[in-house]
Amino acid sequence: MDTKHQQVVKIENESFFSVVKDRLDLGDRVCIPVVGKSMEPFLREKDEVLLQTAKDAEIAIGDIVLAKWGQRYVLHRVVRKEADMFWLAGDNNLVQIEKIDAADLLAVLFEARRAGKILPVSRTFNKYVGLLWYYLRFPRRAVVAIRRRW
Repeated sequence: MDTKHQQVVKIENESFFSVVKDRLDLGDRVCIPVVGKSMEPFLREKDEVLLQTAKDAEIAIGDIVLAKWGQRYVLHRVVRKEADMFWLAGDNNLVQIEKIDAADLLAVLFEARRAGKILPVSRTFNKYVGLLWYYLRFPRRAVVAIRRRW
């Protein structure tokens, strides 16, 4: 493909995720780009994630999921699970946690790629590393605060 002549087409989020949800409902796996920095350092902007549907019972703490939170869609890590409720946090978010109903879960990350190479983010060990990073939020906030004062 000639990359010099590629065009970027911008689609409204609601329309984009409507198509993603339709494809997932058909049982397809769907590949979408990562947008934003909330999942750094594990996922970066322009990484690609392959998503698949999952029943809420199959989703474990440490999994990365796509969910609707209010009027937004987030690709964040499950940090707590209780009955039909999930708490999500972006790996790079130092404070915010999203509480969602199981009905708002759209998909779970099956695979991630950066520049065509598979990232090990969905392996069990890496899920635990992601959770450890989450639990280090308080010391990470302290480091950020100290840096800002210098």
